[in-house]
Amino acid sequence: MNCDDIQKGIYVYLDDEFAEPERRDFEGHVKACVRCRQRVERERGFLATFRAKVPQVTAPPGLEERIRAALAAAPLPESGVQPLPERRSLRPWILAAAAVLLVGTPTLVLWRLSGPAAAAGEERVAVEALLTHQEDLPMEVRGSQRQIREFLQANVPFEVELPHGEDPRVELIGARLTRVDGHEAVLLNYAIEDERLSILQVAAPAIEVPHEDAPPTFSSQAGFDIATFRKRGVLSSVVGSGGSGSVQRLVQAAYSTR
Repeated sequence: MNCDDIQKGIYVYLDDEFAEPERRDFEGHVKACVRCRQRVERERGFLATFRAKVPQVTAPPGLEERIRAALAAAPLPESGVQPLPERRSLRPWILAAAAVLLVGTPTLVLWRLSGPAAAAGEERVAVEALLTHQEDLPMEVRGSQRQIREFLQANVPFEVELPHGEDPRVELIGARLTRVDGHEAVLLNYAIEDERLSILQVAAPAIEVPHEDAPPTFSSQAGFDIATFRKRGVLSSVVGSGGSGSVQRLVQAAYSTR
């Protein structure tokens, strides 16, 4: 395996889904490559933090049996497609999806459980931005804008946008490397008058959204304001406290940046 294989397979490895030969190859490369080893440990820590804070969903007794019975009783399509055979991998999907629908798990957890297909493009990034903002993850680099930019230029395969503009109240705090739907991304922390804001950025083509610039769209969820926009091939989603006006201020700073 090479570094690209490690990046693509890191979540497969962390979820212990590799077959034994692939797992050995993965671990052999990580052992010899400092950068990939750091990436694996960083994502391992993120997943541990996330899993510790996400509410555990338990399906009601007998739910799986009722779902299987309903599937078995459903009429077959005219194409003659046969019912799915009994498979071990079907169980977690049924339990997760049904438990979310019936027990009423919050939207953010539904997105995580059902995978990237649950939302597309900007929506997916906005959900991830809100989730990471709520996690309040530690920054990997802090300091001046120059120091943070140099760190990102050395570690991120796209040109990160760092809003600053002319507003002295907009202060860049730090940055953290992360991933969105298996692609490299950056989490930025800002402060405006003691309020913490987050910006999640990912190269737009990597997540199957148009490359062209697009003005911000604003929404509110779970007591937070969210703005998502595309600029210079980078998709950004800004999250801040609802009703404070700080998200709009940070978006203005982003559009003032040359």
